[in-house]
Amino acid sequence: MGLQSYTVSYTTDFGTTWTAFTNVQELQLSIGRQAQLDQIKASTGSFRMRYPNGYASPIAALVSGTIVRVQNTTGTPYTVWTGRIDNVSAEYGIPYAGGVGQADYVTVTMESAFAVAGRMQGNGYSMSAGSIASQMTAASAQTGLTLGYSGSSAQTLAATTVSSTWADWINRVCQSTNSRIWDAYDYLSVNVVPPFSSNVNTVNFSDSANNSTNQVYSQINFDSLSDNYYTQVTVTPESYSAATVTKAGATAPYRAYQANTLNASTGQATDYANYLLANYSTARFAISSFTCMAEAQASFQLDRIGAANTFAFLPGTQVAVTFRGTTYQCILEGVTMSARPGGASFTYYVSGADLNAYLILDNTTFGRLDYNKLGY
Repeated sequence: MGLQSYTVSYTTDFGTTWTAFTNVQELQLSIGRQAQLDQIKASTGSFRMRYPNGYASPIAALVSGTIVRVQNTTGTPYTVWTGRIDNVSAEYGIPYAGGVGQADYVTVTMESAFAVAGRMQGNGYSMSAGSIASQMTAASAQTGLTLGYSGSSAQTLAATTVSSTWADWINRVCQSTNSRIWDAYDYLSVNVVPPFSSNVNTVNFSDSANNSTNQVYSQINFDSLSDNYYTQVTVTPESYSAATVTKAGATAPYRAYQANTLNASTGQATDYANYLLANYSTARFAISSFTCMAEAQASFQLDRIGAANTFAFLPGTQVAVTFRGTTYQCILEGVTMSARPGGASFTYYVSGADLNAYLILDNTTFGRLDYNKLGY
């Protein structure tokens, strides 16, 4: 029941028609990040396919920049990843006869729209101070990408000069707002997703239950992450004085975390620093990842975990993970997927709900007074 069929296709007319690659043997996808304080990075993928006729009749579209998508085609097809070809490498084997190389293979790496932004220089563009939404509109005009922000249009950022790449600027926006990104749902789009999302997945994870609302996992990891524990936080806005806050009772030398942001004032930076300190000033031992096998699922849902049941919208989604009778509320940070003809594995990377302790009214996890923070 859990075995799935995946198809990798390409288009040369911006999605009007799609052509499937044949003889694909391996597929790997990566979305999001592994730990909550990791730098935002582009979603990536790769696939390896037999290429017996490719030397005599090469596929012209196997070049950098070609738009590609990955679909689950087990039943009604649905898209789980979209991006562009990054690199193509061919392995030509022996023998070769009659225009056919039976041992010829091609490996293709893929990247998301955020990676495309990473190759676009800002050329010293002067970004005016204003709401994140208005800055995203300006950045979209400069890059030709569709850049969006899913949070409040009232939140503002300071003016800056985009002297490196546009991906670097997006990364600073994410660090300034504690946000994640969705970048694998469209080859032109990057959406910055604030932490105050209420995307609660209806399908959860369990070490024993295996049904339409629970995906069973085969391995789970708990970690005490040193990168999630600090006793002093310094937030340095680009145009304003830095804000430093220290945990009460902590003594030097401090476990220090520093963030360079685009906050619009020292006061805003101070609020953000206090929030980060409240989040990360307690050492924890918590779930960091778990792995599920596609073929083990009674009702396969592994590539539909995310907002609107869309795999590419996975970062920031809240899920429940049950382990030995205790249920933990977690936030999905990222996922890696590896598929071969015999099956597929999915490893989900999570942070605990207590590391996302902002206040969302009427939310059973984030709506508890005296446990959650009002924000920053």
